[in-house]
Amino acid sequence: MEFGVRVSSLTQDKLLPKVVDNILNGNILALRLLGNAKKWSGVNLKKPVKYQKSTTGGSFAGLDPFDTSTSDTRKIPSFDLRAEYQSVTIPGIEKAVNATDSRVMDLVKVEIESAQEDMLDNLGDRFYGDGTGNANKDFLGLGAIVDDSTDVDVFGGITRSVDTWWKAIRTASGGTLSLTKMATLTSDCAGGSSLRQRPTMFVCDETVWDLYESLLSATVRANYEAYGYPVVTRTSRGAMRQSQALKGTAGFAALTFRGIPVVADEKADVETLFALNENYLDWYGCKSPDLTSISLGAGQIDGIYADVPSKNHGFGWTGFKVPTNQFGEVGQIILLGNLLTFQPRRHGKLTGITGV
Repeated sequence: MEFGVRVSSLTQDKLLPKVVDNILNGNILALRLLGNAKKWSGVNLKKPVKYQKSTTGGSFAGLDPFDTSTSDTRKIPSFDLRAEYQSVTIPGIEKAVNATDSRVMDLVKVEIESAQEDMLDNLGDRFYGDGTGNANKDFLGLGAIVDDSTDVDVFGGITRSVDTWWKAIRTASGGTLSLTKMATLTSDCAGGSSLRQRPTMFVCDETVWDLYESLLSATVRANYEAYGYPVVTRTSRGAMRQSQALKGTAGFAALTFRGIPVVADEKADVETLFALNENYLDWYGCKSPDLTSISLGAGQIDGIYADVPSKNHGFGWTGFKVPTNQFGEVGQIILLGNLLTFQPRRHGKLTGITGV
């Protein structure tokens, strides 16, 4: 109902003290990686990896001589530190007006929190990229990690077309998704029946997620409707448990395949299903002594980042700086680190999925 001047001249509008996010979308992969962050150390991050067996062994009889030659079985991939920023700009006049008795929400707090969310959203895009954006300054992502040299040949200083053991599993789906193709992808990424060596999560966009759900039997779909979808959290890794299927559990709704959660991420590549082993996929963050460490968490904005990791390695705040020729203040949120794997063969993807 629209009121006339008789009412509107005597009654103020009510501004509710919460900003509602209507633009940022799902970002499951980034939140899980940041929720399990590790600390960066050194100029470049390196770790020895074994790429072949020693040849100095075998059967013998009597006084047969042993092979005592040395055998080179390791290489050392190397990854560089990369950085991302998000600016926060507060005009002095706006801050002054907001500081009057009519303030409903704190302008500075809302702007800082909004910048944090925008940065997390950008990270979601980076984590699906190949690291070549902005002259190779972007963080590495699944585009580089889950590849077989088709798009990214040199990864961590090792050439995949030469050292084929450094390839991830990349399989064209032929246009369709099937349980058989998912089973083959899972087996190709796994190391036998070892739980640690098999995928811990399938990730895809909502279209592919819907296609997978259509492959499930009517009984399984009815079970989901009765008991709710299983749930993955920001930090848990590994096979799903039935206890996680209770309604009301906080986290991300999932389907399952062989006990492995299948989740929809709106940042994920289209027509693609990723099989990831999170035991070998880590965000390494670097803390700067010149920045104030910050914890991310929503208080002013109601959206998908209302529950984000509270402790993240690598996030820092420059503090506000006052320009010499402007009335205002500017600060930056800085993130230092990179997304790495030292076991690409434990990750895989199906590409070109358009139907079932």
